[in-house]
Amino acid sequence: MVLVGILIGAIGILIVLSSRSITTFFHELGHAIPSLLFAEGDVVVYVGSYGDVSKSLHLTFGRLQFYLSFNFWGWDLGMCVGRGAPYYAQQMLIVLGGPLISLMIAFILLYVLIFVEAEDGVKSLCAVFFVSSIWDFFVNIIPNRQAIQLHDGKVTYNDGYQLKQLWQESKFPDAYFTGLALFEKKDFTAALPHFDACLENGFDQLIVKEKILACYIEERQYQEALDFFLDEMKTKRMKPFQYEQLGDLFTQVQNYESALNCYLTYLNIHYKDERVLCKKGQALLSLGELNLAMDEFNFALRINDKYAMAYSFRGRIFLSMKEWRRAEADLMKALELDNKEPSTYLHLGMYYDEMGEAKKALPAYEKAKEMGSDFHGIDYKIAAVQQALDRDD
Repeated sequence: MVLVGILIGAIGILIVLSSRSITTFFHELGHAIPSLLFAEGDVVVYVGSYGDVSKSLHLTFGRLQFYLSFNFWGWDLGMCVGRGAPYYAQQMLIVLGGPLISLMIAFILLYVLIFVEAEDGVKSLCAVFFVSSIWDFFVNIIPNRQAIQLHDGKVTYNDGYQLKQLWQESKFPDAYFTGLALFEKKDFTAALPHFDACLENGFDQLIVKEKILACYIEERQYQEALDFFLDEMKTKRMKPFQYEQLGDLFTQVQNYESALNCYLTYLNIHYKDERVLCKKGQALLSLGELNLAMDEFNFALRINDKYAMAYSFRGRIFLSMKEWRRAEADLMKALELDNKEPSTYLHLGMYYDEMGEAKKALPAYEKAKEMGSDFHGIDYKIAAVQQALDRDD
């Protein structure tokens, strides 16, 4: 009898978790449909994660893509990614689409519960999905300033807060929209003075500051970005994701000890984040702590054995230790998992360089640079390999 009770309880928990995942799927579909109608480009829906494509079922239907992941602890995680619509009304409809779908489903289920004759089991199932849908509506429509951290380290906010931001944006001065147009054209240098003008005129909302910071970072003005960030946060209590951002900026200005402290503060809260474990490992590597860095990459791979960045940097450590075969194995594994990561091509270039294979090293270095590698000595390495090839000719 006890076993039967346990089994019924387990089935009940599974139904509740499944209802949240299904509700999340339809919620994100509510964002995706208007996005397909109003915006150009692909629309990607994630269910079970905030953008993690590893261990996900990938489905494609024209411009619409799905990444469906079974994640016991992420049964209510999901997001929809697409290009923004050209008009505010359209963008508001895209953001509203998710909560409205949940509300519509809740009303349909409420009608079934009240007016439709059905078996008790069916009614119970409808009741579970009704609670899930109405909960989803209120959790998302009520503005919440709590940042949601995505898999790639960026942050977003719930639908209600996004709607509030859109409404505030629509009241911004012309300088903001001029800056935004330049920002979207990737003319960050020209966009920056317009966002600065907004701050000077009292429009100091978070979204304006985020755009200023993004302009500095995109233009690789990392010291200016760091100074701006520290000035903004000197009287504020920092959130975990902001410690990661600060660590990234310290890394870019080669202040690795400060970066390490920031990553440690973040990992005290999110200790199983493989991305930040790898960033901590990179900081340790830059400080010459090869064994400690290796521990971080190994820990990251225990959490996610399909994380290409961890293989790439562990391969670089093996390279420093002159363990050539292990270095090659890790770098090839990284390339197999993610062929769009600049650091992997950089480390492959270093490997081929060490092996005396300049003809393979040069295209690897050039690929890393083309993909945006921020390694400070990459131009020197390309020139050195090219010079070696010229001598051979």
